[in-house]
Amino acid sequence: APRPGDGSDQVTWAAFTSEWTKLKRRTLLLSTFLGLAVAASAFVVLLFANAHAHGDGGGLPTLQQLARPNGLVVGVTRATMLLGIVAFGIAAAQTASEYSLGTLRQLLVRQPRRIVLLAGKMLAVITFILLAFLFAAVVAFLVAIVMAHARHTSTSAWFTGTGLGDMFRALGDIALAVAGYSILGLAIGQLLRSAVFSVIAGLAWIIAIENIIGRIVPSTTKWLPGAALETVASGGTEGPTFSHGLAVGAVYLVVALVAALGIFARADVTA
Repeated sequence: APRPGDGSDQVTWAAFTSEWTKLKRRTLLLSTFLGLAVAASAFVVLLFANAHAHGDGGGLPTLQQLARPNGLVVGVTRATMLLGIVAFGIAAAQTASEYSLGTLRQLLVRQPRRIVLLAGKMLAVITFILLAFLFAAVVAFLVAIVMAHARHTSTSAWFTGTGLGDMFRALGDIALAVAGYSILGLAIGQLLRSAVFSVIAGLAWIIAIENIIGRIVPSTTKWLPGAALETVASGGTEGPTFSHGLAVGAVYLVVALVAALGIFARADVTA
């Protein structure tokens, strides 16, 4: 095991930068950054296009509500599930593809300290996805300003102290949730070792299985990982609070990371 002063920090940084060399390929970089930006912007456009001026919006915010200080982040907050799904899929595919492509064995030949190597790779993927999210948020905010003027909705409250505070707080909450989805994706990809199977299994759980469990036994919803991350992204709900979602999500993430690191440290890599 690495000892203090044995160069572990340099090794982790080397693994981090090595993974970024792969992540910044034009095809992956453009598809991830632009894909997230388009997804978040689409939610913003749909919200403003379908918002009523007053009254019951049928579950959607009204133009009057969108003109409030937190109106700037409503669209991005509503898109959290989609952003999380994309983050999970990218993270799972990046980890599992190392096995299917046979590149992991070559990496371990050059760097046999597995935990340090995996930590660097995971940090690189998480920062990559968070940067993509921030880019998507900036684009979505610009689209929100354009759509607000198109629907003759005042944006003055967005740029007050309260509005900017709401924006940064919401961005922080959503970034935490996106990082959580990324970590789950990394862990599942490491455990299953198949990019396709990891993505399918993870998305089936997030999109379908949790909803089915919640419908059958509603009281269990607040204890499920996807629901916990959604609670964190929304800053808390009328049911589970932000602190509850954060605590439950943290437990799942720690368990997933420990399992992934433990298996990776001991499993044979033959491909």
